[in-house]
Amino acid sequence: MELRGISFGERVAENEAARLAEYFVKTEQWNSLVSGKVDVIFGAKGAGKSALYTLLMNEGHQLEKSNIILISAEKPAGQTVFSDITSEPPTAENEFVSLWKIYICQLIVNWLMENDACDGDAEIVAMHLIDAGLIEDDNTLRKLVNRAKAFAKRLISLDSIEGGITAEGGATGKITFREPSQENQKSGYRSIDELIDYLSKHLQKIDKSFWILCDRLDVAFDDSFDLEKNALRALFKVYRDIEEHSSINLKVFLRDDIWKRITNEGFREASHITRVTTISWTDKNLMNLIVSRALRNDEILEKYVVDPEYVLSDYDQQLILFYKMFPEQVDVGEKQSDTFNWIKSRIRDGLNNVAPRELIHFYNESISQEIEEQEVGNDAVEPPNIVSRQAIKNATYEVSKVRTEQTVFAEHAPLKKYIIALHGNKAEHNLDSLSDVWGTEKGESEKISSQLAEIGFFESRAARIEGVYKVPFMYRFYLEISQGKAY
Repeated sequence: MELRGISFGERVAENEAARLAEYFVKTEQWNSLVSGKVDVIFGAKGAGKSALYTLLMNEGHQLEKSNIILISAEKPAGQTVFSDITSEPPTAENEFVSLWKIYICQLIVNWLMENDACDGDAEIVAMHLIDAGLIEDDNTLRKLVNRAKAFAKRLISLDSIEGGITAEGGATGKITFREPSQENQKSGYRSIDELIDYLSKHLQKIDKSFWILCDRLDVAFDDSFDLEKNALRALFKVYRDIEEHSSINLKVFLRDDIWKRITNEGFREASHITRVTTISWTDKNLMNLIVSRALRNDEILEKYVVDPEYVLSDYDQQLILFYKMFPEQVDVGEKQSDTFNWIKSRIRDGLNNVAPRELIHFYNESISQEIEEQEVGNDAVEPPNIVSRQAIKNATYEVSKVRTEQTVFAEHAPLKKYIIALHGNKAEHNLDSLSDVWGTEKGESEKISSQLAEIGFFESRAARIEGVYKVPFMYRFYLEISQGKAY
């Protein structure tokens, strides 16, 4: 069978936006999101948050029929629109609160102006934004963010000096951070919250709801922890502030480890954020993911003569097709696991997460490895399979390498030297053996080990309960870590 055309799709949802809907299963999480019951979507890296975001954006025209308008606060790919914020970031949460609220107003007003629906109360908001230089003729997301950033800094500065009020409105366009006095209201001053009220009334009048989608937050503010914490805590404060407005909704897609990080020191608003869901994957979901993607390949349909609708409607048929494509076991033996679970164990991190991103990568890499095996005359495929056991084993290294370099090293650079120090070592450690490897005191070793367990480099449960620091298979292949104890 010719394998070069076989693909299980892209690892990153943004790279396959056009095809994603073809093999997406509409789970309860999806139904809760698209029906408006859920606003905040948590999930591990690679769990599928961006897939849900991408699919939701693809549903835009359908939702518009129900008078729901989707606006993305971020570009789906490329440099984040918040990239310029890092050069001169807001110094306090209040600045970020102002930034987010102004940005929401900009996004809504910009859409209303482009669609000839900016009249009445919305026109009042538009005039304030125009006077403040927040809305101009050339409105890109990046320009809107940068204007909002500069405005928020100016506004908070004026507010601290003179209540944000100047004789003619000055540089603030008669927008204030706090509620203006009665006298200043008569002069046309409005607070940011009042502008949001005006927009909410207008949207109710024209029977439209706006969903502002916030994705890629893990890259938007990754330059420093303080920046990330201020930006995201402020975003959730704004979420709480505008929750009373049924016509304006924030939809936030965020990694659960980032949420844990920004709330670790306590966050009063956290207990009030209840319209949430966390993406989770069962074995059946993961099997369905791979089989549904396999069924998008004409070569597989022709080889196995199957009806995609029939297979996807019956889980037993999905298992049958899977084990036609792949061998029953990778390591053969009565006590050895089946192939599906063998692969799962090779991409599970220390937090027990099996991310679809790594799963897709693994199956694509298995195909690539089989092509290489056959090119050197080592065709060990056993019919009716399309890949051999050896190709599956070979795939583990590349997946391990990409995960270690592009996720762990890229996102946790300060821990890189401690991970590299374990190269060629054993998989299981205690604090004494880690102290020997790292040349650190036991207390320092415990601190470093806890950080590594938090990011899933060590198996969290074993570290927490047994005091054993065990490297999952996911990272062993690239680091040439062997089975066994180092103590």
